Amino acid sequence: MRGLFGFSIVEFFRKWKRSQWISLGLKSEQIQLNNGTSLHCWVLQKNDPHSLENRRPSMLLVHGFGADGLTGWDTQICALAKRFDLFIPDLIFFGDSTTKSSERTEIFQAECLNSMLQHFGVENVIVVGHSYGGFVAFWMAHKYPNLVRRLVIVSSAICMTPSTNDPLLEEFGSSDIEDLLIPKNVRDFKKVANFSFYKMPWLPSFIYKDLLQTMERNREQKTQLLHATVIGSKSLQALPSINQDVVIVWGQKDRIFRLEEAYVLQRHLGEKANLVVIKECGHVLPLEKPSELNQQILEFLHLDK
Repeated sequence: MRGLFGFSIVEFFRKWKRSQWISLGLKSEQIQLNNGTSLHCWVLQKNDPHSLENRRPSMLLVHGFGADGLTGWDTQICALAKRFDLFIPDLIFFGDSTTKSSERTEIFQAECLNSMLQHFGVENVIVVGHSYGGFVAFWMAHKYPNLVRRLVIVSSAICMTPSTNDPLLEEFGSSDIEDLLIPKNVRDFKKVANFSFYKMPWLPSFIYKDLLQTMERNREQKTQLLHATVIGSKSLQALPSINQDVVIVWGQKDRIFRLEEAYVLQRHLGEKANLVVIKECGHVLPLEKPSELNQQILEFLHLDK
């Protein structure tokens, strides 16, 4: 991951952020699961697993497809660490998580996160999922209703169909979602960034090149994840519902998952789901409007005072 004159801005940024997170009390943990999976997770756990007194709520933050735990949720840490025990994993084949299993679905990701939380002694948790991470969060809520207390879905088209991405692909000029989520060159990467942000800040080309080299890691496995996704596939006969209270937070100008998908999801979930639309915001809501997202999370949990 070398940028200008052999120096990597991305590596420097990640090292700085790691140091910052450690200074805030987070620990970098590598958990070995029985199914051949090695999950990396950032953990801020102040609760005593053996005591029921003065317990803080536990929160799991699940990143989207183009990120990992560190880059996906950095702008939420300071606001949420004051009130919650935090678990911020790298999903499998992102960051430092990997598996020997041949399973590639988002359901398998959810099962692994459940096993990880059991490892840490977490009995109930609030789950926040962005984009692809929202798919994983949804399956966790469905499969483990006694574990997942509440759910925050951020810009995640859980009710998508096999044709949902067709207008996006046509606008992008491609026939495969892989070209957007795993771009092969700087030109496409810049185009994806402009699709993802409402107002993408200017970056020099060498930073795009540096970021692209980072994304190249586990390209084959990430492609397998895309093609194995159950949500939005022809193999999914009927999307199940869930019983938890849900807040759906969506960018008004999202071009990846358009706003109408948020209303479809709200109707699917029924009265227990509330929708909040953030103005002048695209798909990457945690980065574009971090204060607004943090406030919505706290209001949803009645912790905004």
